[in-house]
Amino acid sequence: MFFLKMNEFLILKKKRWICLILFCLANFFTGALYIWSVFSGPLAQKIGLATSTNLTAADISPVFGVATGVTPFLMLAGGYINDKFGPRFVIAAGGLFIGIGYLLCAVSESISMLYIAYGLLVGIGTGMVNGCTINCAVKFFPDKRGFAGGTVTAFLGVGAACLPFVVNWLIREYGISTACTVFGICAGLVIFTCGLLTFKCPDDFALCFTSSARAKVTKGLDVNWLGMIRSPLFIPLYLLFVCGSTMGLMLISSMSGIAEYQIGVGTALAATSVSVISLANTTGRFLSGTVSDMLGRVQTLVLMLSAAVLGFFLLIQSGRGDLTTFMSGIVLVGICYGAFIGTYPSLIADEFGHKHNSVNFSLMMTGYSIGGIGGPILLRLASKEGSYVGAYATCIGLAVVGALCAAAYFYLKRREAKTSR
Repeated sequence: MFFLKMNEFLILKKKRWICLILFCLANFFTGALYIWSVFSGPLAQKIGLATSTNLTAADISPVFGVATGVTPFLMLAGGYINDKFGPRFVIAAGGLFIGIGYLLCAVSESISMLYIAYGLLVGIGTGMVNGCTINCAVKFFPDKRGFAGGTVTAFLGVGAACLPFVVNWLIREYGISTACTVFGICAGLVIFTCGLLTFKCPDDFALCFTSSARAKVTKGLDVNWLGMIRSPLFIPLYLLFVCGSTMGLMLISSMSGIAEYQIGVGTALAATSVSVISLANTTGRFLSGTVSDMLGRVQTLVLMLSAAVLGFFLLIQSGRGDLTTFMSGIVLVGICYGAFIGTYPSLIADEFGHKHNSVNFSLMMTGYSIGGIGGPILLRLASKEGSYVGAYATCIGLAVVGALCAAAYFYLKRREAKTSR
């Protein structure tokens, strides 16, 4: 009996790499959510012609806000289904939502239709796929949680960096309707197929793996979302995530405009700054997972907060024409933001167990929604015309708050260790 169990474990240990590749591929296509700016201009023009109005991309920008706003909540719902039944249904259903959403974008002739097509359907599908793939990867790799979580989240950034070239070409050659149709069919089919090929990670997989993982499970560390919220560690970890998300999303949401107004570059270099921070974000997700496996999760995040503070100081020093200083600053901030997104799936699994990690991490991701709303508001309130010094200084303050949250976490962990002796 033991031999059969060990044999199953060895087979699953090899097959988990196939699941990791499938998770990365699915996340690659969901990265299209973050290239809304590629779709928005042509869609605004198309709807403007249909309604005889002069619409711009700015007029339909709230559609993107709806999509990013619903994503964490669908991660929560999808996470619950994933914990019960596994990733197959969640990823496949998410792929269908995304595919149908883009197909409806192709025939949309009103802004309200766009809210349904892109804001709701694409946002819902993206949340289901992201939450499921990230958390399943962490469950399949109890020995390399940081690496698995960081790699899967990084492919969101890879998709956001690569897909604009494909979509732009489709729009230029065939028009926005055909581009949405082709992309919707391809993305929907790929994600749907990836979902069907995956399977649920057994709850006792970590028990077979490492002594540390076995110790966590036997100590009853697998707590559900209610137990996580009741834990004294929840508040400092949640606030730390809000701080890291707000700083990064503040820049990402308005990167092109900041570059134009602050250092006086043209539209081409402003667009380049968007690519630079996207690549830095992706790099942070890749590197932080592996680094946190060695240094520790929160230790890595504190290091990243220090890098972000240095980055914001460089941005404060950047004046008209200071391109190198400005780019160096946004690289450091982008890496910090990516590190938070890449490290938190494994951090939550470490602290609260892997069994309910889909729901637990998805609940923690509501902090991302706060950052997504708060970052742009912070930028507007703390900035003057052409000057973002106030916003950068506020973000340095947020980094200090994040460091204090990390200190509270370390204090509570030490107290917990003394109590358990």
